[in-house]
Amino acid sequence: MRYDLDFKMQVIAYYRHGHSSHATAKKFSVNPEFVLKWVKQYQSGGINAIKPKTSKAKYSSDFKYKVLTTMLKESLSQSEVALTFNISSPALISHWHKAYRQQGMSGLITKPKGRATMSKPFITGKPDDEKTLAELKRENEYLRAEVAYLKKLDALLKAEEQAGKEQDSSKH
Repeated sequence: MRYDLDFKMQVIAYYRHGHSSHATAKKFSVNPEFVLKWVKQYQSGGINAIKPKTSKAKYSSDFKYKVLTTMLKESLSQSEVALTFNISSPALISHWHKAYRQQGMSGLITKPKGRATMSKPFITGKPDDEKTLAELKRENEYLRAEVAYLKKLDALLKAEEQAGKEQDSSKH
């Protein structure tokens, strides 16, 4: 569940008035760990540190590397490093650390998700006599696939048309 900024500020204020994390958590019906996390975030980064994120944060591979080297050099826990660098989830740091141990710097590079968009990369605007042999082969392969697709589509449409005619003739 996401908690808005006003709610977090109320929880922090109640805690800072001398109540324990458990008493605060009970009053606001939240996990006591959340109370302590929000208080630490607020103390280290102010109001911006506890604002709910409006979009998923994207971190560069250099930033991830800096976080990991800081954690290892200074012997900090994942939670401490998350507070230091204003990262919402310490588990994210664990994921980066595992990827770095297994693949090095390439493990820290963000991979694109989903399928690549369809385009016609094989057909260029150059005249045929200016194209390289590789470009001509790729274009030829693309065009063969396109012809095969159109033949199947044509066969499907003819089969549907034939089925429609047979259905009409059976009614009479």
